[in-house]
Amino acid sequence: MLYEDFEDHLEMARALLGGYESVSDLWEANDHVNVALRLRPNHLPAWLLKSQILSSLEDDPAALAAAEMAVRRAPRSSEAHYVRAAVLADMERYADALKSVERAFRHLGQDDEWLVEDLYYEKAAILDAMDRADEAMATFEAGLRRCPESTLLRSGLEPLRRERMRRSFKVIDGGRC
Repeated sequence: MLYEDFEDHLEMARALLGGYESVSDLWEANDHVNVALRLRPNHLPAWLLKSQILSSLEDDPAALAAAEMAVRRAPRSSEAHYVRAAVLADMERYADALKSVERAFRHLGQDDEWLVEDLYYEKAAILDAMDRADEAMATFEAGLRRCPESTLLRSGLEPLRRERMRRSFKVIDGGRC
């Protein structure tokens, strides 16, 4: 099936990514997003979609390159910095990921409220991966103050609370006279 329109290619790529059953679906999605990018090389959502597709294909260097292209085209886009942070975290480049997620927070706009919960979760997860559990907990708690109904943030916070509680127990020598 030929798709001559930019939006058709982008929509097909989204659909294939959203419901993929095999890696061939992801490669087909990548082909569609590539056609879309040839038609509109400066289109931010297309670069973000390409990064997500490449992440799903577990090609982190290529996913990062696509995220970098998005950031170059929209340096004040919270979403672009968030996607970049997620890829960097997947690559275990936590210090760079933390900087990127902090940039995403700085560039939050009125239309970015949908992203807030995910930003808090990503930042806390990065901090936890850096063995900064107290800061991760504080980030989850700050996120819950802003998004009090978030099950995502609660699910991230609970294991950290349990671990903190477990570490607070002391082993007591006993049984000897």
